[in-house]
Amino acid sequence: MAKKNTKKNKKKLSSVEIYQRNEQRNQKKEICDILKNIGFDKLSYIDGKEFNYEGRTSELDDIFIFENVILLTEYTIGDPHLLKKSIFYNRVNSDKKAFINFMLQEEKLSSFKKYYQDNIKDKYSINQLRVKILYCSKKSISEEHKNVVNDVIYFDYHVVQYFKSLTKVIKRSSKYEFLEFIGIPFNEFGENILGSGHISINKFSGHILPEEKSSFKEGYKIVSFYIDAESLIKRAYVLRQEGWREKDNIGYYQRMFEAKKISSMRKYLTENSRVFINNIISTIAENQIKLFDRKGNPIIINDKGEFEGDNASTNVTPALIEINDECNIIGLIDGQHRTYAYHEGDDIYESHIAKLRKIQNLLVTGILFPQKESKESRLKFEANLFLEINLNQTKVKPKLQQEIELMITPFSNVAIGKRILKGLNSNGPLSNLIEQYSFEKGKIKTASIVSFGLKPLIKLDDIKSNDSLYSLWKNQNKAMLKESKSEEYQILNEYICFCITKIRDLLIAFKSELSSDKWETYTPRNPNGILTVTFINGVLNVLRLLIENNKISDVQSYKEKLKDIDKFDFKKYKSSQYRKMGKDIYARYFE
Repeated sequence: MAKKNTKKNKKKLSSVEIYQRNEQRNQKKEICDILKNIGFDKLSYIDGKEFNYEGRTSELDDIFIFENVILLTEYTIGDPHLLKKSIFYNRVNSDKKAFINFMLQEEKLSSFKKYYQDNIKDKYSINQLRVKILYCSKKSISEEHKNVVNDVIYFDYHVVQYFKSLTKVIKRSSKYEFLEFIGIPFNEFGENILGSGHISINKFSGHILPEEKSSFKEGYKIVSFYIDAESLIKRAYVLRQEGWREKDNIGYYQRMFEAKKISSMRKYLTENSRVFINNIISTIAENQIKLFDRKGNPIIINDKGEFEGDNASTNVTPALIEINDECNIIGLIDGQHRTYAYHEGDDIYESHIAKLRKIQNLLVTGILFPQKESKESRLKFEANLFLEINLNQTKVKPKLQQEIELMITPFSNVAIGKRILKGLNSNGPLSNLIEQYSFEKGKIKTASIVSFGLKPLIKLDDIKSNDSLYSLWKNQNKAMLKESKSEEYQILNEYICFCITKIRDLLIAFKSELSSDKWETYTPRNPNGILTVTFINGVLNVLRLLIENNKISDVQSYKEKLKDIDKFDFKKYKSSQYRKMGKDIYARYFE
């Protein structure tokens, strides 16, 4: 008699299910690798364990712990399910101490109790523990959804990529920047929380170089000082092209770390034990630094960058530079590799470099901006300085150079166009549909929209133009935007907001009158979607015609005009026919 097959037949996964499983596995590995490099330990037997907390059934994908920091982690590759999780998140955040006690008692989370008893109990009290919820979504989450669920750290995919690159190279030294990202002050991290909790300060010997000796802009002071590598790494952050901060705040222009270069420098330090003699170029937040003369008297610089009282000097002045012992307050423009060669790593050089990190001093040249200097002016100055330093030393990649040029010329049509696209992507009908990062797939590309759709619509340089948003804008000071070397950033921001509003009004009307399956990006997998570069540029050309013919209106009026737009054949227009599409839509629905 033939034996019966007692093995259960495994369900055969579809290609979509296999893809999703691989995506989930890859996402989880990325996050785990990042947190492991920073120094976090991952608890076992957490994923999939359902528990009931205050009458709500929930689960955690992972728990990571580093000293007194506990990360409750959620992974998702599909549509974010924030609203479903929000009740549980709110209950955790409302009383984190109560949730810690719950985890210590919950059998399904027994690995937390064991880790607590082995690593935490004798070192930190429950009141000294810091609990954060880390929400990791592969898909972009709109600001509207994020605002609904507060007190959650959104580990967006572009931020994941940033920390992936960072932690892969400088390992545990990336903890300073990550702590800022998750909102934990360094004086509340690890053994620091056992102390007084006050921010400590350090003084470093150096000199002040006034603008008379540097030929920099009036009010720009240069300070040079020596600081040990460990103290510098703790305070430093690198101005990178794609950082976790808002791009407008961090700048576009610094290249990422080169792993081979840092490794070779660590080898040099180990074999020669000699400090690098080149100076580090940086900017320093003026509210994080104080200056004293050799006698210990304060050197006062007013908000215009001018010396006050007896400190008024046009000569190089010896000084003590007092800098707060806080993370991310010294921005490195040049010299990041020399600085982070001393990072806390796990390679064969670490045992030797750990000793050098505390004793070897690096020469830092820091730029102090006047307190009144605008953020935009500072970024523009830094971008120019980066080019001056790097174009003569190493080849700057063309894409990176383009981004730098945008920072240097923020009043150009291209720079304005890119900021408008960013605004349209942040909320409204095109929310999270426009490509912002090179790794994003299935989103609307930006280059052709800026060049062929937005530039003619927003142009400042054509006085006779009557089809641009600039001609429509009623701001009485708008001509100041066209002045050579204009620094009227407030007016520029107002114009960008005006443009976003007028474009968004028309897009809202289009979306409301089109079927939902059409208002998606077109891909081979989603052939019904009409959102393409051609469509967006077509709509922008409709707006130009509305301006030219004095028919600009509000959303409701546009909706009434576009009642039958769902029947319009968008697909018949090829990539370069957006102007024809715009004219045809205007003629059919607005004339």
